[in-house]
Amino acid sequence: LVPISDRCATDISGLYAAGDALGSHMSGGIYTQVGSSLAGFAVQGAIAGREAADYAKSAVSRKISAAKLHGIKNEIVAPLKREAGYSPTWVTQTLQGILIPNFVLYIKRGSILQAALAYVEELRDHHLPMLIAKDMHELRLAHETKNMIISAEMKLRASLFRTESRLSHYRLDYPELDDKNWRAWINIYKGADGKMKLEKQPFGYWPDGKPIG
Repeated sequence: LVPISDRCATDISGLYAAGDALGSHMSGGIYTQVGSSLAGFAVQGAIAGREAADYAKSAVSRKISAAKLHGIKNEIVAPLKREAGYSPTWVTQTLQGILIPNFVLYIKRGSILQAALAYVEELRDHHLPMLIAKDMHELRLAHETKNMIISAEMKLRASLFRTESRLSHYRLDYPELDDKNWRAWINIYKGADGKMKLEKQPFGYWPDGKPIG
């Protein structure tokens, strides 16, 4: 989610967020201490709650067709209906094996990040569609695994995109801070082709280009 105002509004119309759900812009790339997000989500939570309530008062209810609801339900429960496939636990452990090594997580190099991304894309394209679940507990795990794979892809693509070193993001192949080109957040969104797209948002500006404050 990308904040578009100081009232906790996001780039999804009608959706308000707080704390780390609102892009982690309070701390950015810093590894903060335990509890450091408490002030952010407490203050932003109060603002987001009021703004969401005001929005809801004037929002127009939209009807969703029975066919659309049926399709959403089938997509959610699909792992329960598969007779063969991959365990969410196994796929999660495989994903952790890709991301946890220090040369992927902390000390980065473009070629290694690209290799890790290829593994994650393999999980996304060939393992994710074949996740299975024996019960509702494993169904939850299947959806958590899906979200982990998406998050891993975003992390790796953003690490490749930012060709500099800044705070907790350290690139061996780009070891210097580059304020000329990289005083910016990275926003990630789904393009018209369904693929991830990345763009810069300069510090001190909202996504629409207006200055903050």
